[in-house]
Amino acid sequence: MRGDKFMKAVVVTLVCIVAAYLVFSFTRVSGESFTIYKAVRFEVGDGITTSGFLVRYEQLLDAPGEGVVVLDRSEGEKVGKGQDVATVFLDESARERQARIEALEAAVEGLRRADAFASTDVDSTTLDRDILDQMTQIARSASRRDYSAAGATAESLKPYVLRRYITGGNVDVLRNRLTAAQNQLVELYAEAGAAKAGSISAPESGYFSAKVDGYEAILTPAFLETATVSALEKYEGIGRLYTEAIGKLVMSPKWYFASIVPLQNVETLRVGDRIDVSFAFDFYEPVRMKIERISPSENERCILVLSSESYIQNAVSSRTETADLMFSSVSGLRIPKTAIYVNEEGESGVYVLVGAEATWKPIEILFDDGDCFIVKLDKSSTKNLWPDDAVILTTGEMFNGKVMVQ
Repeated sequence: MRGDKFMKAVVVTLVCIVAAYLVFSFTRVSGESFTIYKAVRFEVGDGITTSGFLVRYEQLLDAPGEGVVVLDRSEGEKVGKGQDVATVFLDESARERQARIEALEAAVEGLRRADAFASTDVDSTTLDRDILDQMTQIARSASRRDYSAAGATAESLKPYVLRRYITGGNVDVLRNRLTAAQNQLVELYAEAGAAKAGSISAPESGYFSAKVDGYEAILTPAFLETATVSALEKYEGIGRLYTEAIGKLVMSPKWYFASIVPLQNVETLRVGDRIDVSFAFDFYEPVRMKIERISPSENERCILVLSSESYIQNAVSSRTETADLMFSSVSGLRIPKTAIYVNEEGESGVYVLVGAEATWKPIEILFDDGDCFIVKLDKSSTKNLWPDDAVILTTGEMFNGKVMVQ
């Protein structure tokens, strides 16, 4: 009997415990609907889009009085003082001969490298891997608009492709072609020697560009030092001025971007500050530029002059560019305003779904982005809000530890 009474007591106790748990759970379970918003990384900035002028230290290279000029330098190439930038030929036939010489020289170089490969034991798998690697490099350079690098890699790829299909008797054919091309080059060199009229050399070291517009002596760094809004805006929409120059030298790696902007957009900026500038063309990544000058305002507009000593090879050709100027930026996690609560201590935070419970996580608001706030991403503790946390959106009453059931 005593055993039966003991078992009854145990059962009653268990029933009470279960009932108490159910009552407690139901008081904590959310009967209201809720949705989940994944905390995502986000960056927002303060800036404007504008157009302006690229200005450099430039010197025109005059064309000869007569003869046919063939440029020897690529766009943006560094040239030393006294080095040739162009060759002058007596007539068009001499220029065409030079073009054949350059094509043959490239062919001879490719044949030589293919012949060197043929003399070594290289398996097709290794060649295929090398070819694929170089093709990948070409694609990467082209995606960055670095076309000179892509062209150089493409030239180096040719002997690899040629060697891939050389077998047995084809080696003799290759060497016969190499000998014939070399003999033809010797003949063309002899003919060209008598037809070369001279050359044009660089008076100073600099970066070569064949693109001239006649404003090289007008839009200068010295002009920007004192230019007014009205003085600069008369050059907006400019067309090319007539010039006989064959090209120009950019004499310094330092270059400038000058734009007329609303005064209200630059009131918080100071000379010496640095901002990020993304150009629409010619540059494949943002350029960090220094503020050189903010001119006196005219009709609530002023000239903003920026400078850089990087990427000069990309900046030698253009005169006008469209650019996004990023004055400041804030990065963090983007959270809807409806998800944010303020606790009894006045601390802002959100409730994150962890398992089936709402867990409080404090936040620090950095920026108001309309319907959302950008809050600080602080990885110093797992108690802070992290990317991909499941933020709870609901109109119901919330508290830490609340069981969330839809």
